[in-house]
Amino acid sequence: MFNEDFFGRIAIVSVMTILATSGAIPLFLYFHQGTSASSLAIVTQLASTVFLLLQLVMTIARLPPKGIAQGIEPRVTSVAGTFMILLALSLTPALQNEAAQVTALCLVFIGTASSTFCLYWLGRSFSLMATARRLVTTGPYSIVRHPLYICEAVFVAGMILSHFSLLMVALGALQFLLQYRRARNEEGILRQTFPEYEAYAQRVPMLLPRFRRAAPAPGH
Repeated sequence: MFNEDFFGRIAIVSVMTILATSGAIPLFLYFHQGTSASSLAIVTQLASTVFLLLQLVMTIARLPPKGIAQGIEPRVTSVAGTFMILLALSLTPALQNEAAQVTALCLVFIGTASSTFCLYWLGRSFSLMATARRLVTTGPYSIVRHPLYICEAVFVAGMILSHFSLLMVALGALQFLLQYRRARNEEGILRQTFPEYEAYAQRVPMLLPRFRRAAPAPGH
């Protein structure tokens, strides 16, 4: 388990370093060479870079695993679910529509900023693979069991709109299915590792928040 976690960490750190560096280059060009870009695009790029850097830090500092899902399927699902959107972007051109691009940037920014908050709350329990490190049930994790995936779905929706095509919609749908399967794999190992997870799962919904109506006042 130690070797697998160690080499997995090295691989993830390498990939995230490359992605964070490639994300920081446009920011460097904008601030130091005055390249043209909208304020929304710059803020969105900055949020994406911060998210990648936080993933990098949390991967380096993450807690040792207490349980890891067995078999090849959880690993393939985790990798594909994480990077499918990058493949989709490389295969489809950006949509030439200003209104669509502004809306897409708003979705990407909201998804990235909220993902950063969820990742910060998850802290050293973060892992790309289906791994149990520490059970987090507070903050956004007291609303749904997988808030990070919900926020990432908003980001993916923005990418689909930005590069809208039949292929992009198909790959985006596949991304959502992979992320759902990934969440199920995580729940399996969390249930095996933490006996208290079952009570948490009964109390907190998986993906959609449960809005309860306020109890009526006495006499009403």
